[in-house]
Amino acid sequence: MADDAVGLAILRELEADPIQGVNFIYGGTSGMEILPMVQDADYLLVLDGLKQGQPGDVAVLVGDQIPRLLQQQLSPHQVGLLDLLSAARLTGQEPDNVAVVGITARDVEFRTSLSEEISAAIPEAVQRARQLLKEWTAEATQHQPK
Repeated sequence: MADDAVGLAILRELEADPIQGVNFIYGGTSGMEILPMVQDADYLLVLDGLKQGQPGDVAVLVGDQIPRLLQQQLSPHQVGLLDLLSAARLTGQEPDNVAVVGITARDVEFRTSLSEEISAAIPEAVQRARQLLKEWTAEATQHQPK
């Protein structure tokens, strides 16, 4: 579990204190297997390790920032993510809102834990992800028919 496992670490923290109306799935290296779930989603938040910036930097990326970011691959599953988003777009069933919350990785070589900078940045990433999810759930609630 090197720094590219940071998305799973953020996910575990979010799952520990659930947000009503939010479903969490671990995509890992699943790729196209999760396409139906992506197609059914109105909102998609991806939690992942990043390659831009300094180790431990937390970033929130939306819209057109995402493909540019993921062209700088940190790990093989990011190729799958671009393919997944493209497939959803081609079918006309892509989420209305897509964002990435990530932490710039230091070490993606095999090891048993996250590096110190990445571990220290997890609380900020969790807070930023939680804030975005709360904004999205509030928005979704406002747009529901009565």
